[in-house]
Amino acid sequence: MPPRTRSPAAEQAVRQIRALLAAGLPTRMIQQVLPCGQPDGPLRACPGVLTKLRAQLAELDCRADELEQARQTLRQTIAAAEAAGLPLTA
Repeated sequence: MPPRTRSPAAEQAVRQIRALLAAGLPTRMIQQVLPCGQPDGPLRACPGVLTKLRAQLAELDCRADELEQARQTLRQTIAAAEAAGLPLTA
């Protein structure tokens, strides 16, 4: 079967979707944001888009903080176990 050929606009849409997924946006939000994409890639100021992107950034920041706290707790647990001379293998 020959490879699919896509129009330049479709290729750009795929790149935009991949970039938005990599930025942590859920697909439901991408569906709302994608129509605001310009042919050269950046988003333009569609109504409500900036507010949604800021909310998503705040959520990602919160999750990053939670992960950092979990990492710190794990580091402390490992350090305490090592200091107590506990075996490092299960």
